[in-house]
Amino acid sequence: MESPSADDVIEAFTDILEHQLSTGNAVEVPGLGTFAVEHRPSAVQTEDDVRRLLPPRNEVVFTPEQDA
Repeated sequence: MESPSADDVIEAFTDILEHQLSTGNAVEVPGLGTFAVEHRPSAVQTEDDVRRLLPPRNEVVFTPEQDA
């Protein structure tokens, strides 16, 4: 049996990560950190006297693992 290529491993990881995050689960990668989804409410952004309303959204956030 042939070993998976680095591209195969990365593709499998991103598929799993996408699925878990889309269902609201965080993904912890030992030695690396944690991927999670955080909700951002709507907000007003002011730039050069122009105000824009930013819609609510979900963002993927990454928290690196802290060395003990």
